[in-house]
Amino acid sequence: MLETRRPRRALVPFFLCDSALSAFDAAQVPYGFYRVTPSLEAVLPEPFEGADCVLYVNYFGLKTRAVRALESAVPAWIIADDTQAFFERGYARAASFNSARKFFGVPDGAYAYGENIGAAPETRLDETGYQHLVNRLMGHQELAYRQFVEHERAMTTEVRGPSRLAEQLLAGIDYDRARDARRRNYVAVHERLAPANRLAADLVLPDAAVPFCYPLLPVKPLDRQRLWRQQIFVSHLWPEVETRPGDGFDWERELAGGLLPLPIDQRYDLSDMDRLCTAVLEELR
Repeated sequence: MLETRRPRRALVPFFLCDSALSAFDAAQVPYGFYRVTPSLEAVLPEPFEGADCVLYVNYFGLKTRAVRALESAVPAWIIADDTQAFFERGYARAASFNSARKFFGVPDGAYAYGENIGAAPETRLDETGYQHLVNRLMGHQELAYRQFVEHERAMTTEVRGPSRLAEQLLAGIDYDRARDARRRNYVAVHERLAPANRLAADLVLPDAAVPFCYPLLPVKPLDRQRLWRQQIFVSHLWPEVETRPGDGFDWERELAGGLLPLPIDQRYDLSDMDRLCTAVLEELR
């Protein structure tokens, strides 16, 4: 997207992973950071300081309305980072991209939407790491996680088509089932954990949203390793935000340090959600 459109300068949220920033570096597009509110809305500078592009993250798949508000109100090219909102299929004016890897058991693959993005690359990803997916499926979670970390480190910003393995796996997914399971699980977790959640965003599930996770900012600190020891893996989203230099981003650093993105995906049923919620509430006592 950046190589095709060539914006002069971009504004990006401080609460963002380094891998997204690497795309701007690779395309040689300078950028500045903006804050987000406690409800995860963009706080954009006025004037735009020479920026003609704004990246906004559809956090947890719950902020589609915020994307649409930006595309109608902001005099700049909007890119929606829908990596946590796989089922969003484009916007009226904003460009967007998602990630199949974050939602399904595939080693690679993503989709891009919008005008002037460019044709799909002809060169495919020839080699892709999949051992972590196999070991996770077989129950070797610690080994799978180590292999996943190595797989992530091997990723580059080179634009290539998906591997044939990923394409075949994506063709066999029951997307309706995945959508329904994620929504059902999210609602079940929210019903039990809402009183323990101090995240100010509106966490009532929008009608069409298919969430990535349940974002819990607990009322008191919770050591995620205590959940790991119960075979409940809760990732640490974007720890690099906590040490990234920049003034005025205390809230983003607090969010990166304390947020627990609880798993609610299609691998799990309501009994799993009950076990998850019980474990979290026990740790918060």
